[in-house]
Amino acid sequence: MILTTISRPPEKALRLKKSKSTVDIGYFSGSITHNDDFEMILPVIIEVMTSYQEVRLHLVGELDLPPELLEFQNCIIIHPFVDWKKLPELNINLAPLTDTLFNKAKSENKWVEAALVKVPTIASDLGAFKEKIVNGKTGILCTDICEWKNALMTLIENSDKRKE
Repeated sequence: MILTTISRPPEKALRLKKSKSTVDIGYFSGSITHNDDFEMILPVIIEVMTSYQEVRLHLVGELDLPPELLEFQNCIIIHPFVDWKKLPELNINLAPLTDTLFNKAKSENKWVEAALVKVPTIASDLGAFKEKIVNGKTGILCTDICEWKNALMTLIENSDKRKE
């Protein structure tokens, strides 16, 4: 695995994001309790990593790397926990949540932090995300794996949509 940290201030990172050739997708697990959430979208992640050579997957926090992703290890960057101000290097923020009582009670912080540094979020249509995100305008909400796939591929393929 490539081990690196995001270290540029937000202004420099925003300029860098405009000129880079990769599409950087971030998943911030927080704690180890989110393995199931990430595994929910794993088929989409595998398809994206297979189809788009320019994609880099950034995993932040505690997460068991699924064995299915080992073949993509050159395109996966593992980070320790980072401050939200260092997020601008990403192009897309992922916030999948399985439909559980615990997840329905989670806050929308991941979306807010990404929005503050102009990074679009694809999130589960659940709990606070459902209450706060205006689908298609302030983020993208997904209810099933097909919607996750369409949303992610649309943002990867369309840089103008990412900037929206």
